[in-house]
Amino acid sequence: MVILAESWKLTGDLAQDRETFFDTAFHKFAERYRLVEPEVSAFVKEQEREARILRELETLRNRFMDREKPPLYGVPVGIKDLFHADGLLTGAGSELPSEVLTAGEGSLIHRLREQGCWVAGKTVTEEFAYAGPIPTRNPFAPDRTPGGSSAGAAACVAAGMCPVAVGTQTLRSVTAPASFCGVTGFKPSYGRIPMDGVILLAPSFDTAGIFTADAGSMAAVAPFFISEWKGAWQGREVIDPDRKPVLGIPNGIYMKFMTDEVRLAFEKQAATLIQAGYSVRTVDMPWTDDFIYGDAMLRFVQGEMARVHEPWYGEHKERYREVIRQAIELGKTIGEEELDRYRRGQLCLRSELAEIRRAQGIDLWISPAQGDVAPPHGGRTGFAGMTSIWTYAGLPTISLPGGQAEGLPLGFQCIAEFGQDEFLLHHAQGIAQFI
Repeated sequence: MVILAESWKLTGDLAQDRETFFDTAFHKFAERYRLVEPEVSAFVKEQEREARILRELETLRNRFMDREKPPLYGVPVGIKDLFHADGLLTGAGSELPSEVLTAGEGSLIHRLREQGCWVAGKTVTEEFAYAGPIPTRNPFAPDRTPGGSSAGAAACVAAGMCPVAVGTQTLRSVTAPASFCGVTGFKPSYGRIPMDGVILLAPSFDTAGIFTADAGSMAAVAPFFISEWKGAWQGREVIDPDRKPVLGIPNGIYMKFMTDEVRLAFEKQAATLIQAGYSVRTVDMPWTDDFIYGDAMLRFVQGEMARVHEPWYGEHKERYREVIRQAIELGKTIGEEELDRYRRGQLCLRSELAEIRRAQGIDLWISPAQGDVAPPHGGRTGFAGMTSIWTYAGLPTISLPGGQAEGLPLGFQCIAEFGQDEFLLHHAQGIAQFI
């Protein structure tokens, strides 16, 4: 069976007549779902899914019958099973009772409905976005993992079932699936998307992320996901569309977190960008090797995770898988003083990265999105080495498809300064043409 299909290109699809797109979008989803979902398993099982969707579509059509159609009218969206959505249960990839976990819909999902989206379903996640087995297969290579924890979100876009999906990232949970599945994954600056109505893993890290097929589609939809989108503005300055950004490659141990094939592919991409007129510089970074290579960030996550799960863990401990229990138990031993030190470190690193960026004349950092290609299905679901430091600092990142290693997709990662999400997406579209 051919799982990959022609991708939804929202830059063109959304230019259709709104009612035409509304009708064709449902039929396109339904056809692709019936064809590939049995093999991909991107979605959480749902009884009477199609009947629920048809009711949602009828409500949506009636709501805007005599009103101007919103920008994303009729767009199906896959929602990671950490987000609460009215009319759907939340399981978070766990064995805990859904009635214990499910709560009210948050502002992001509400905003998407206001923009005209409808929910195709909840997408598969690793247990509480931390770890655990997942049924989802990589549509590019079904014997490989789609990545985690936003496995189903990336897979449903790669398989052509949805043009857009929503995930979350704590350490690498948007970037890794995007890289492995050959789609675009955008993690905005920390706090740009409110995280109410979401089961969190580590509140100081957690950021909602978006998946689309390509950079152009991402640029088309991101302004409707993020309030106060500044369009062509980069802070107080207008983006110069004719100036190519200066690209920085981190020096040191960071660039050793990859296989030789990934390094070779990245070096070819960087050389192509130089030929296209981009300036590329190698820069010594402000972090220490022992921090990026050590377990401090994982301890930070586990400490916050233990506090997030305190209301459920005592009563439902035996329903957690062993790896999750171990993480929570370890997290309970981590004191508030240590966590506060990590939180202060986030702001310090963010400031230091901004300072070195300005001093070296860097506009965007670049690197491989992952240090290796997708591992075999059933094993690990990603590598935090290329991603966690940026998430720790709260910076906006995007993984662009284009490169390959071992015949499998490999994402190209671009990172901007905190709050410069608009700048990042603008220039990512240009970079995507050359990688």
